Amino acid sequence: MVVVIPEQKLQNAEEQSNELELLISMFDSNITTSDDNSIVTITISSKYFILVLRCLYHELYPSHEPPIFTIIDMTSAEASHVVDIGVLEDRCNKIFIPGECVVYPWVGYITEYLEAMDVFVDENSAEKEAAAGSSALTENDELIADLENLEIFESEFDLEELQSPFTLTTDIPPPAILSKIYTGQILTERKSHFQAHVCPVTCQKDIDDALAALLLNPKIAAASHNIMAYRYTKDNGLVAQDYDDDGENKAGGRLLELIQLMNVENLLVVVSRWYGGVLLGPARFKCINNIAKNTIVESGLYDNDAKKKKKKK
Repeated sequence: MVVVIPEQKLQNAEEQSNELELLISMFDSNITTSDDNSIVTITISSKYFILVLRCLYHELYPSHEPPIFTIIDMTSAEASHVVDIGVLEDRCNKIFIPGECVVYPWVGYITEYLEAMDVFVDENSAEKEAAAGSSALTENDELIADLENLEIFESEFDLEELQSPFTLTTDIPPPAILSKIYTGQILTERKSHFQAHVCPVTCQKDIDDALAALLLNPKIAAASHNIMAYRYTKDNGLVAQDYDDDGENKAGGRLLELIQLMNVENLLVVVSRWYGGVLLGPARFKCINNIAKNTIVESGLYDNDAKKKKKKK
């Protein structure tokens, strides 16, 4: 039996509240909650499928256990394809890491799964139509897609294009700060792609302008996550710093810690991640920080010799 101390219960309740706030802001009309916010119901739909994720928050979540949950298939009974709910729920259980909120990652994973299922169904249907010619499919034709055998198709990435300078739409002039942004190489880990962007900043407007400029690039705007952290010194000598996970729980905070450890000031770091369908677990944080560190060094905004001299003093 797990015993949770009062302080941990309070922390769990706070993290549940923060997660629920994020979920409501992200999914709006597709989410409902019970009066006490302990039960969360999210509808996740795609071209062919409708699934409902229902979660029950409890005092052991997220410190020790995931929320109690179930996935309900609301796809029309007349559909010629089904989802293996048991396998999908098993995969969701494996995503959970004690101490980390998991409902948002679950929604992301289920969404990716359904999108891949849509592709699978379309390709399978096209093959059947080509084989059958003009003959119609019988009512008993059924497509069973097992997650264990389903390949999660990567998004159509053009890696060379991602590494090239930004392609902006002709009707939007590039902001002046765009020339200050340095974009690093792409790191690929089990079908997920990571790319860091760094920019010198001295005020909040610099940060807002740089983020807006980055999002003019359609590939960056379409990333699964754009994790951000910044740190700069104000005119009064105080340090301003903050971060944004953008749905990748705790990644932004770790990115800010990296900037602090490197003792870099007046810098904005954004790491874009394009999810490739394979869960990385804790390894994703290593990828995010490694690509950020390498890009900061490559950009010339990190003076290692100066940092060493500063430490000696």
